[in-house]
Amino acid sequence: MTIRATFALAFGLAALAAAPVAAQSVFGCTDLDGRHSMASIEGANGTFYRVNPDLRMFHGFSDETVDDLARLSQALSDQGTTLVYIPLPTKSLALPDMLPQRARDYGFDVSMATTLYIDIQDRLREKSVLTADVRRALRAGGKDAPSIFQADYRLTSAGAQRMAQAIGETISQAPGFAGLPRGRFETRPSGMVTLPSDMRSALQRHCMIALPPVETENYATDRLQAASASNESTIFGGRAVTARVAIVGTEHTGEAAVNLPGFLAQATGLEVLQYSVNGGGSFAAISSYLTSREFQEARPAFLVWINPVENNLAQFGDQPLRELIAAAGPNCRLPLPTLAGSRADVVTADLTPLDRSQNYTLLVESDGTQATSARFEFRAASGLMRAKSVYRHPDQVKTGRFYMPMSGLWPEGAQAVDIVLDVPFAGSARVTACFD
Repeated sequence: MTIRATFALAFGLAALAAAPVAAQSVFGCTDLDGRHSMASIEGANGTFYRVNPDLRMFHGFSDETVDDLARLSQALSDQGTTLVYIPLPTKSLALPDMLPQRARDYGFDVSMATTLYIDIQDRLREKSVLTADVRRALRAGGKDAPSIFQADYRLTSAGAQRMAQAIGETISQAPGFAGLPRGRFETRPSGMVTLPSDMRSALQRHCMIALPPVETENYATDRLQAASASNESTIFGGRAVTARVAIVGTEHTGEAAVNLPGFLAQATGLEVLQYSVNGGGSFAAISSYLTSREFQEARPAFLVWINPVENNLAQFGDQPLRELIAAAGPNCRLPLPTLAGSRADVVTADLTPLDRSQNYTLLVESDGTQATSARFEFRAASGLMRAKSVYRHPDQVKTGRFYMPMSGLWPEGAQAVDIVLDVPFAGSARVTACFD
C-alpha cells in the first residue's frame, strides 16, 4: 500500500469516527429530520421533537414586547381584570430528559435554553406582569405520565392538570382573589380518547413501526354546588355564562378532552371558560375575545393568555398588541365623522379633528359582519397614501371590530382614512379614535 493510500485510509477512518452517529430508530424511522413540514428527531421512550421550534434555544421576546404586555396588563387591571401571561415552553424544555444526543448535534443546549426561558419570565415579573412557572410543573411527569404526547406537541390531560395547578397557585396569590366567591368542583375520568394528529401522521410516513398513539384520559369537571352550575366550558358557547377566569390560547392547550379549564376550576374554585383557535398563532383567540361583546359586557376577574414561547409577539409589528391594549381599556371615546364610500365595503373617516400631538389607535365597528380583514388607507394633505391591514384567522370568531394604530405615518399626520373590509359593512359603520 502506498503512503498516499495509507494516509487516505487513515483520514477516512478518522472522519467516520468524528462524525455523529445517529442512534438506531426504535420505530424503523428514516429521514425524520429531512425537508418536510414536521422535521423531527426521535428521543427516548418514543418521544419525538420537532427541529423547529423544539431545538431552538432563543425565542424573540424584546424589551418593547415586555413593555407592551405591561401596558396591556395595566389596561386590563384598570377595568378589573388581572392578566396572567403564560409563555408555554417548548417540548424540549418540558420533557428534557427524553432528548437524544442528536439534539446536541443541532447545537441545542437544554441549560442555555432554560436560562433564556427563565429570563423571559423574570423580565415579565419586573414589569409586574403576572406569570406562572409551568415549565417546572410540566417536567414533573417523567416518562410514565408525560405532560406532552410522545408523537405530538400538545398537552396530555396529565400535562393540563399540572399546568392548571401551577396557574391556579399564581391566581390564588393575586390581589383580589380572596374576595371572590368560590365553589367546589369535581373532576372525573370518562375513558381513553385518541386524538387526530397531523404531526404523528407526518412522522408515520417515515417510520415502519406504528408510533405511539396520541391518546389520553378524557376528563370532565362539574360544579358540586350552586344553582347556576353549567357544563358550558367555551367563551363563545352560545349561552350567557359569566366566568371568573377566561383562558385564551392555541391548539397546544385547547383540546377539550384534556380538560384544562376544568382542572383550573378545581384548582381555584372559580368558574373557568376557554377559547382557542387551532393554528391561530399568538393573537387569533385573544383578539376575538377582547374585541367581542362577551368580553365588554362580562369581563373576567382573570384572563389567562397561553402563548407558545416560539410565537414572536412582535412578528407583525405593533398593531396586534396595540389593538389588544385599546380593546382592553376605556379610551375609545372620540367618534369621527364618516362618509359612506362608493362601494358597500368602504367607509371614509375624517381625521382632521385629531390632535396631531397625540397618539391614537383607530377603531372601526361594523357589528354583525363576518369580515376577516380590514385595510386602512391613510391619506395625507400632500396626496400621499399609506396602507396598513389587519387580518383575522379564518377559524376565529368574527366580531366586526378592527383596531389600527396611527403609527408609521407622516410627521404632519393623515387627513383621512378609507377603511376597506373584505365584505360589505353591515348597518352603519362607526369609526372611533382611541387615546393611547
